[in-house]
Amino acid sequence: MPKKDFAVGAELPLDGVRVLDLSRLVAGNMVTHVLADYGAEVIKIERPGAGDDLRNWRTEGIATHWKVYCRNKKSVTLDLRLERGRELLLDLAENAHVLVENFKPGTLEKWGLGPEELQLRNPGLIVVRVSGWGQTGPWSHRPGF
Repeated sequence: MPKKDFAVGAELPLDGVRVLDLSRLVAGNMVTHVLADYGAEVIKIERPGAGDDLRNWRTEGIATHWKVYCRNKKSVTLDLRLERGRELLLDLAENAHVLVENFKPGTLEKWGLGPEELQLRNPGLIVVRVSGWGQTGPWSHRPGF
């Protein structure tokens, strides 16, 4: 099988796919950085004032993890605790294909942004939930990723 060359400007496998990245730290960012590397448009949603915690994981002043896992992504700041931030996220979700999040189970639902609410705006939206112990069950409340 001949090797396929992905030269600069070449079409990538996920060109045209839009991903909303609500993740923090490593696990969710690993998922979305691979999607971005394959051509997806990844829009990283970050907290006001702090951004993703990876920005602060520094070695000798350099946030290497941030540079690796958040390359090829766009970034926007939204406060999802506020009504306006939630409205803007729902607007973005209308034109997205995938949403990736790794909040503690129940957090998005508490904000009115659970899969059911998101899919009312975009029935085809794929919601990826990254957690250490699942969304339900006896350990679901435990932190982990």
